[in-house]
Amino acid sequence: MELLQFNSLSLILVLTGFIFYVAGFVQYKYPPKRINHLYGYRTKKSMSNLKIWKFAQSYAAKKMQGLGFSLFLLGLILSVIDINKGLGIWLGIALVTAAPFLMLFEIEKELKKRFPKGDE
Repeated sequence: MELLQFNSLSLILVLTGFIFYVAGFVQYKYPPKRINHLYGYRTKKSMSNLKIWKFAQSYAAKKMQGLGFSLFLLGLILSVIDINKGLGIWLGIALVTAAPFLMLFEIEKELKKRFPKGDE
C-alpha cells in the first residue's frame, strides 16, 4: 500500500489548492495599483476608494493563499482515505465551489469592520 494514493477528491483539492495559492501569491506580489475592473479583488466595497482598494488587494491575496494551503493540505490528508470515485468528485466540486464564497464572505466582513463608512 502506497502512502499517498490520490483519489478523485484528494486530487481535486490538491490541484485547486495549489492554483489558489499561486494565484494569491501573484496577486500579493503584483497587486493592481489602481482601481480597475479587470484584475484584483473587485467588489463594490473594495472599489469604493483607493485606501480600501489597497487593503482589500493585500487582504484578499493573503486569504486566497491561506485557502489554497488549506485545500492542498486537506487533499493530502484525504489521500490516505479510500473514497468512492463518484462521491469524491461531487465532494471535491462542492468544496471547491463553497470555498471561494466563504473567502468572499470573510473578506467583505473584514472590509465592513475596518471601513464601516466606506469612505475612510
